[in-house]
Amino acid sequence: MSDHVQLQPPDYHRCLDTVFQSPVACRALLQRLAEMTEGDIRARWSPWMGQQPPPYGPRVWDHVPAAVQLAMLQADYDSVRESANHQYRELAAALEIPPMQYSYVELSHCLRTLLDQQRQRISELEAGTAAGPDPRDRP
Repeated sequence: MSDHVQLQPPDYHRCLDTVFQSPVACRALLQRLAEMTEGDIRARWSPWMGQQPPPYGPRVWDHVPAAVQLAMLQADYDSVRESANHQYRELAAALEIPPMQYSYVELSHCLRTLLDQQRQRISELEAGTAAGPDPRDRP
């Protein structure tokens, strides 16, 4: 039992380096640390003897390496791009256009044209000047 070694307290700065390897975990941790205040640190932080609390507050992002910030931005961008592509496919399906046949600009133009036609048709129906006889007038 004389070989027993007391475990050292966790070094939060080294732990943060490990967390920084995952953009999702990094984002969640940094968001939580950014929301912490001095009072939260006093109430929730029970450090080992001589251990410094983790960085906290709005300036916690200053401690994040540029490569990690870039990885987080890339993850956000990929998520937004995936969402936009899904919406594009849904819109193309609603307009009965094969997906990826048109660019975003062409799809927007098709949608704008369709909406203009529908507005014109609604105006004609409201004015009573619709082309063709009313089907209810048939004997």
